[in-house]
Amino acid sequence: MFKKILVPVDGSEASRLAVKTAARMAEKFGAEVMLFHVMQLPSPTEMFETFSGKLGEIYYQVKDRIARFGSRVLEDALKDCEGFKVIFKEKAVWGEPAREIIQEAAEGRYDLVVMGSRGWDDVDEWLLGSISQRVVRRCKCPVLVVR
Repeated sequence: MFKKILVPVDGSEASRLAVKTAARMAEKFGAEVMLFHVMQLPSPTEMFETFSGKLGEIYYQVKDRIARFGSRVLEDALKDCEGFKVIFKEKAVWGEPAREIIQEAAEGRYDLVVMGSRGWDDVDEWLLGSISQRVVRRCKCPVLVVR
């Protein structure tokens, strides 16, 4: 039934629960799991990319820290999957989370997206609606939201 499962991860407790849920499903269906992390720069920081001197240096320091955090999130997600007999792949990209998840689901031809109901970004959720809500509304494949 499901052969390719996309699991967006952000390191939150809901995300970790989604990883374990996807791993159990993948084991049952013989599916492959893609652990997917979207790295996003805080909005005001993006304008510093073209600056030189101290502001440019700050931009690259922030970007480097976010990338290192992304690597840790993927490493932790893989640790959460230890013991499951499943093929796991991992991928990190830069961008807006909901848009990147939807795009990856379409381009990668995934059969299912499994994601947590709440991530780290509660302020954005209050202002814009949650990432999981946007993915559910716009994704072409089924989406399982884990609570």
